[in-house]
Amino acid sequence: MFKDIARRAFRAMPDHVREDVRAKRAEFRGIGQMKDNQRLLALRVDAIERRLGMYPDPHVAVVDERFPAGVSSRLCTQAEMEQPWYAGWCSILGVEPVAHRKVWEFAYISEMLDRTGMLAEGRHGIGFGVGREPLISGFAARGASVLATDLAADDQEAFGWVKSDQHATGVDGLLKPGVCDPDRFHDLVSFRAVDMRAVPSVLQGFDFCWSTCAFEHLGSLEAGLDFVEASVRTLRPGGIAVHTTEFNLGSNDDTLTTGGTVVYRERDVLAFRDRMEAQGHEVAAFDLHQGVGLLDAYTDVPPYAEEPVLRFNLASYRLTSIGIVIRAGGAA
Repeated sequence: MFKDIARRAFRAMPDHVREDVRAKRAEFRGIGQMKDNQRLLALRVDAIERRLGMYPDPHVAVVDERFPAGVSSRLCTQAEMEQPWYAGWCSILGVEPVAHRKVWEFAYISEMLDRTGMLAEGRHGIGFGVGREPLISGFAARGASVLATDLAADDQEAFGWVKSDQHATGVDGLLKPGVCDPDRFHDLVSFRAVDMRAVPSVLQGFDFCWSTCAFEHLGSLEAGLDFVEASVRTLRPGGIAVHTTEFNLGSNDDTLTTGGTVVYRERDVLAFRDRMEAQGHEVAAFDLHQGVGLLDAYTDVPPYAEEPVLRFNLASYRLTSIGIVIRAGGAA
């Protein structure tokens, strides 16, 4: 219906206006082609540089002795995507191992939970704002039971996610084909509508919890961090929370503090670490090294490509993804 209205409106325009509109359309198509060319060039140059070993990274990964080896709170980088575990988890989760921060988030969450012993038979996890992500199927395939949660379908704020097919309303539709046996999946996975701004107090005793780039959409910086704190209360003592969000690479001052998407700075995550540790929880040490690879320097702009998207512009801010690992305190 809307397309028909638009066509009729276009035909009703004066000839010179229609010509201007056609010219603008051609310009937009040209921008899309230019982005395709840039993407192809970046990937080709990156492949050449990797073969030649042109950007050795002297950075030494941050180690936190309180956690198993390889567990830290850190940024998405090209070096992360070159680790064997990245391709390994992509294969397990049934996703292409492309150079994209969203795919890194899936692999990072899985790797952190696996290294802390959470993805095993008898473990119980809860995922927040899960949408249609493949982690649920991947975790169930490892034998963990999962309570998947998302906004109620009739919640006004769920409309955009429903429209873009990024919203869950029940167990049906959450299974990723080829990742987990359907019978096993339905035995281990359940669903509950949960607003991340009001996590029910009855949700307790889980071994692990996670969210994938969700809490930055709760309206403000503080609302997002309040959710992360609430998520840790769903865990038994010693349980593990892993959350990802968007991180400001360009400023520790100016950022998006309210609205549909907020962006966390270094000072925000470090202050939150101190807040959580004051309550007796353990936050895995932050490694905020931004990487030295070509794809660490390449910044995508709207309309965003499928890859490479390790860095991207939102408004005037240059962003990437960050992962945060927390062990719940209290007597075990």
